[in-house]
Amino acid sequence: MKFILNLLSLLLFTASLCSTYSRPLCHDNERIALLQFKLSFSINKSASSYPYAYPKTEFWKSTGNRSDCCSWVGIKCDKESGHVTTLDLSSSYLYGFITSNSTIFELIHLQTLNLAGNHFRYSIIPSEIGRLSNLRHLNFSMSVLFGEVPLEIFNLQELISLDLSNNALRMRGPNFKALSQSLIALEMIYLTGVNISSPIPEIFANLSSLTHIALEDCGLHDTFPKGIFFLPNLQLLNVGGNKNLVGNLPEFHNDSKLEKLLLGSTGFSGNVPASIGNLGLLTELDFSGSSFTGSVPYSLGKLTKLTIIDFSYNDFEGQIPNSLANLTQLEHLSIASCHLTGEIPSAIANLTKLTVLRLYRNMLQGLIPSSISQLENLNVLSLWGNNFASPLEFNLFFKLKQLQVLLLSDVDLIFPKAKHDNHSDPQLVSLGLKGCNLTQFPDFLHNQTRLGALTLSYNLIQGPLPIPSPPLSFYDLSHNALSGEIPTSICNATSLAAMDLEDNKLSGRIPPCLFKLSKTLSVLSLAQNNLQGTILDAFTSKCTLGVVNLRGNWLQGKVPRSITNCSSLKVLNLGYNLINDTFPSWLVALPALQALALGSNSLHGALPLELESGFPNLHFLDLSDNKLTGTLPFLNLHAMVAESDESQSSDVVLHTARTISGLIVQYTYCYSIETMYKGRKTSMELNIFTSLDFSNNKFVGKIPDSIVNLVGLQALNLSHNHLTGSIPQSLGDLSKLEVLDLSCNLLSREIPQQLKNLTFLVIFNVSYNHLTGPIPEGNQFNTFENDSFEGNLGLCGSPLLMKCGNSKVQSSPQQQSHCHDGEDEESLTLVDWIIISMGYISGVVVGVILGRIFTDQKHEWFIETFGRRPHHNRRRA
Repeated sequence: MKFILNLLSLLLFTASLCSTYSRPLCHDNERIALLQFKLSFSINKSASSYPYAYPKTEFWKSTGNRSDCCSWVGIKCDKESGHVTTLDLSSSYLYGFITSNSTIFELIHLQTLNLAGNHFRYSIIPSEIGRLSNLRHLNFSMSVLFGEVPLEIFNLQELISLDLSNNALRMRGPNFKALSQSLIALEMIYLTGVNISSPIPEIFANLSSLTHIALEDCGLHDTFPKGIFFLPNLQLLNVGGNKNLVGNLPEFHNDSKLEKLLLGSTGFSGNVPASIGNLGLLTELDFSGSSFTGSVPYSLGKLTKLTIIDFSYNDFEGQIPNSLANLTQLEHLSIASCHLTGEIPSAIANLTKLTVLRLYRNMLQGLIPSSISQLENLNVLSLWGNNFASPLEFNLFFKLKQLQVLLLSDVDLIFPKAKHDNHSDPQLVSLGLKGCNLTQFPDFLHNQTRLGALTLSYNLIQGPLPIPSPPLSFYDLSHNALSGEIPTSICNATSLAAMDLEDNKLSGRIPPCLFKLSKTLSVLSLAQNNLQGTILDAFTSKCTLGVVNLRGNWLQGKVPRSITNCSSLKVLNLGYNLINDTFPSWLVALPALQALALGSNSLHGALPLELESGFPNLHFLDLSDNKLTGTLPFLNLHAMVAESDESQSSDVVLHTARTISGLIVQYTYCYSIETMYKGRKTSMELNIFTSLDFSNNKFVGKIPDSIVNLVGLQALNLSHNHLTGSIPQSLGDLSKLEVLDLSCNLLSREIPQQLKNLTFLVIFNVSYNHLTGPIPEGNQFNTFENDSFEGNLGLCGSPLLMKCGNSKVQSSPQQQSHCHDGEDEESLTLVDWIIISMGYISGVVVGVILGRIFTDQKHEWFIETFGRRPHHNRRRA
């Protein structure tokens, strides 16, 4: 009987187990909530950029054997209660809005919610998120969210990880402090790209559970709390991209768990301490774009787990330490644009896993070591802008079979005379050989089938223009000696996105078919050649051009109206040609235009009314050396009315990118304005951001009072006209002004004392007018010499010999002849303004993304920069 009772008990227990595991775990209300959540979104493949994304909700079914939501993709349930505890729909192509009545907030048992990598159409995170009080992991990263982070998130006391990165979110400073006070269980916080714009609260250093801190590009400022470096469990610290976040590195302890220390593009400064060698677990170290000084510490050689070092764009000095040869796991070494001296250590050959080596823009000397050819995994090698010894055998680089990017400059290269096996050459994606004394187009390039970017500028290459073939997208042969006509076969290069042939000896007409490439080209520079004919009115309706530079040729006719099809145009430079036209007022239809140079042509007539209110983004306007007449217009150029930010430079930057052979090649065309002042005794160059040059025309009347509206103006040249009246006192309110040239006009009365307020004024010239009275004294006026004031019979005071009160001084005929019309350029003026606007120091940046290196969910970009030196060869039309 006892046996039978035991058997019955066992059977009942087994039946109970079967019953438990056979009943569906999913609760009906949660299944319905999930299905309604699914229906609130559409599936759009463009909503997720992750390459392995797929529509997880497509596998959710409400009927049949798949109705148990606990078995659905992305869902996990509690094994005992059956409640949904995990919802992971990351990178699921979801497209739509998250609203306050979303059924997702009915899943109150959720512990993990991951909706990263979708497109929520700039939704605001609903305050109902606070209902999910059991959440331990919340991830909304890269989901196109907008607005203020709701305070209700701070009520989620169980949160261990929070990721709101890479959205358009804000978190005010007090809320940021509240987060650090409320979420004391946090171990991982990712807020990259969230606009916080506040200091990091000191209380952060008390969150001892933190293992990962990612606060990149958050607008953080003030002093970084040093205590954060010593958090006992910290593995990742990323505060990069906060330029106003300042601090110094501490003395590191040897018990630190730090694996990634990323301080790039911050205001951190001072020396890197030798104690950094105590961080034995470090795998990534990024101090790039900061203000570190001193030497690169020898103790780095102790960090044998390092895979990435980026110290670029700092103020380091001294040599590359030999100890780096110990870092045999290193894959990426970048110490570019510092002040390193000495030679590249030959022991660099020990770094056999190295894929990226960037040492450009230093002061390195000696020969590039032949041992570099042993780096068989090297993909990117950028050594340009140093002082390496010449000559250099180019064969060295043929041994690097994995090489995809090679950038050199200012090294005399020797190519093999005997033919070698071209089939074994590395297939490059980007090649730059700037200033390497090349006299011909290298033969090995004809076998490069993957080349996307080619820069051979500042060489001595002669002969006809080589025709690029696909997939070449960025083609720079500027500053060479190419000759002959531009062949029509250039128009077969339909893959071109940028072509720079500036400063060669090309002649003939611009091929008509070249204008058809305007639907794919972003940059077209044919400046400083001998091209003739007219500029055809043939820019396509889908024009993508951002830069058109035809300066310094022999082009005639009118400015083509079809150029208004190029709605993205930032730079138009047609200066120093033979264009015979009135001012092309219809250019105001180009909303993005930042720089317009039409100087040294034959423009005539009065300036139109459109100039008074058009051109919303124009910073540079050069109309000098023409035949324009009438009065100066009322000036209200919006970009000049706004005060220029100190961080702005004289560069107009255009970015474009192409995917070539699976790699993304980025091209940045940097178009600079160089303003050169030439006097009899001085010559200087300035970086000017906003500039007006109306000199050497036939303008009459007064200087308009409206010019005071241009408070961002840095350079104003109205010289060599027929302007009358007095110098407006309001010019003294243009506080940014560095250059003011009013010479060779008919201006009268005294120099306003208010001009002493122009404390940035470097160049001032009012010579050869009819000015009288005392020259202002003090501030910048104490720095100006005689030639700034001569030719004014009534002026007195320093620096002139004429003392105020002496009426016997007379001018000589020789002095008065300086401003006569019809003189040649040499005798025209004592002050020769050259707004080398837009073209002489243009620059190229070629960037390549090699796969993906994930550093706190951030893609690493390898940017290789080619600068340009001024190349003065000014030619008058």
